[in-house]
Formats: sequence, C-alpha cells, structure tokens
Amino acid sequence: MNKTTNLLIGLAAGAAAGVLTGILVAPNKGSRTRRKMMRKTKKMTDKISKSVHDKLDDIEEQMKNIKDKTEADIKTTAENLKKVASEKIDKATHKVSAN
Repeated sequence: MNKTTNLLIGLAAGAAAGVLTGILVAPNKGSRTRRKMMRKTKKMTDKISKSVHDKLDDIEEQMKNIKDKTEADIKTTAENLKKVASEKIDKATHKVSAN
C-alpha cells in the first residue's frame, strides 16, 4: 500500500478508536455524549476530507508537471529528428549532385 492509503487507514482507525473510547468512558448522559461524538466525528471527517483534497491537489500538480515535461521532451525530440533528417537529406542531395 502507498503512503496515502496508509494515512487514510490510520486516520479512520484513530477516529474509530477515539469514538469507542469516548463511549466507554463517557461521564455524561447518553444524549450529551452523542452530541459530543457527533461534533468530534464532524471535525474528524472535515480533517480527513481536507487531507484527501490536499493530497489530490498535490497529485494533480505532479501530473501537470509530468505532462508539461513530457510535451517539452517530445517537442525537443521532434525538432532533433527533423534536424537530423534535414542533414541526411542535404548530404544525400549533395552526393547526387556531385555524381
């Protein structure tokens, strides 16, 4: 598994452990405990969502950079091939003219 998957699994496991611990040691009434758990769950969900979105933004930026570099490499290679082909054509033309 990659680091992102491990991070998400860890966050989810931590959130679940926190909720379970909160239920087991809750000194408050059930309704109050449920409200607190809902707030904490919402905060954790928001953090996970932000983390995922940030990671997706990073991946998108990396993909754009790879695309741009690949396009530049292809353009450079095409220009080099055109130059070499032109030189070979000129050389062949010169040989034919010399004969």
